[in-house]
Amino acid sequence: MEQFYLKNVARYHTLVERIDPTPKPRIPAGTASPNMVVSARIRPLSQDEDFPSAIYPRSVQQNVVDIHDLYNHPKGNPILKSFDYQVDQLFNPESTTDEIYERLVADLVPFAWNGGIGTLFAYGQTGSGKTFTVSRLEQLVAETLMNGTLEGDREIHMTIIDLAGNAAFDLLSKRQPVSLLEDSFGFTQMVGAKEYQVRNKEEMKILVEQATSFRRTASTFKNDASSRSHAICRIRIKDPATGTDGLLYLIDLAGSEGARDVASHGADRMRETREINNSLSVLKDCIRGKAEADALQSSARRKPGAKMPHIPFRRSALTKVLKHVFDPVGAQKCKTVVIACVNPSLADVGPSKNTLRFAELLRVLIPVSGKMVSDPMVPVTWTNAELREWIMQNFDTPPILPHIVASRESGAQFFNLTGTEIEYRCQKCPGVRIEHAKAFRSKIWGMQAEAQNMGWPNPKGVLSQTDDRVGENSDAVENFVR
Repeated sequence: MEQFYLKNVARYHTLVERIDPTPKPRIPAGTASPNMVVSARIRPLSQDEDFPSAIYPRSVQQNVVDIHDLYNHPKGNPILKSFDYQVDQLFNPESTTDEIYERLVADLVPFAWNGGIGTLFAYGQTGSGKTFTVSRLEQLVAETLMNGTLEGDREIHMTIIDLAGNAAFDLLSKRQPVSLLEDSFGFTQMVGAKEYQVRNKEEMKILVEQATSFRRTASTFKNDASSRSHAICRIRIKDPATGTDGLLYLIDLAGSEGARDVASHGADRMRETREINNSLSVLKDCIRGKAEADALQSSARRKPGAKMPHIPFRRSALTKVLKHVFDPVGAQKCKTVVIACVNPSLADVGPSKNTLRFAELLRVLIPVSGKMVSDPMVPVTWTNAELREWIMQNFDTPPILPHIVASRESGAQFFNLTGTEIEYRCQKCPGVRIEHAKAFRSKIWGMQAEAQNMGWPNPKGVLSQTDDRVGENSDAVENFVR
């Protein structure tokens, strides 16, 4: 197939140039959940690659990417077949890992710091940049946890294991075997895995480097050191004052392989590939099931007695370990980020389509209720555009930036964020201090509280003014309103 592509590179460029530059836009069927972000990262083409790029992010429609494949038509000249995919956040080849961290992962750190469960998955074909991305993200997480910007004292503990099929190994103890056993509460414990307390970012980085050196790799068609297992980095953040734990998972999933790689390496690689594909399929079902459960719980149109979706976490070792991430009735709130890494080369167009199709299947859109009519005095009814406009008009000295504080949430989704997360987002804006953030949170909550007092119904899932997420310093508004 590669020879076919190389032979027809000139025709491929000609056919791509003839494509309509303004393709028909994709219309979303609802809004994405703020607790589940599905993204894609397109890695740059390597200088030694002889193939053109087959992936084209749309300039006229954010977060949509087109893939143009060359088809060897049996009745004539090769023809072009095009496919389009949509994600919540799209990163082009010029995007840096630091930018990805700021837009996707930075919010997970304070979320776990304050008792939540934040999870990052990196998925894709081998050689697409998963390990490169996760390695840098781990460094940035270490810096955020240890630079003193997060409020309160915490104890940081780290465990890193390797999952290959149903076998687990401790990457911080020279690949000593780990037993995955279920306790009396139904949770899978990693018996034998050592947990290290870390006190500075240097210690965290040393542990990450040590784990990487013991990661299981093998030569594949695309990569001489392809990851053939799932690496799970678990950071447990203990609050000594309350005795509660927050969890942050950074997971570098095993690289997926094509049939050509299986053919090159024989039966062992075929069996290994089946195990990897099975675990990834179960993972997809669990992530999607959790997103559907969250959407059902937050929907005002939920019918009495409606069944929650089945989440098959017992079907693989990977999802057994992460059961509490997918538990729809768990006590801890969860946020999940998926980064689908793709290789833009025309030679890898098949795996890239599979990766982006996998990413699209993880997206669960919440239908927009026709009963919710936008009202300029009722924040919970606002669209994302209306919420951004209100922020821009009311908070300009110092400016609270709408694209940072409310990147994609509607009014109803914004009111399901914790007060701590809202304040953290505000403080990411240049010049905004904690008192400004508290004033912002208090003002918008005050508007919603006033709307409720005037008789506007409070939709299911949106908190009342007496909830502990509402700010205590409402008088700060007087010092920070336009």
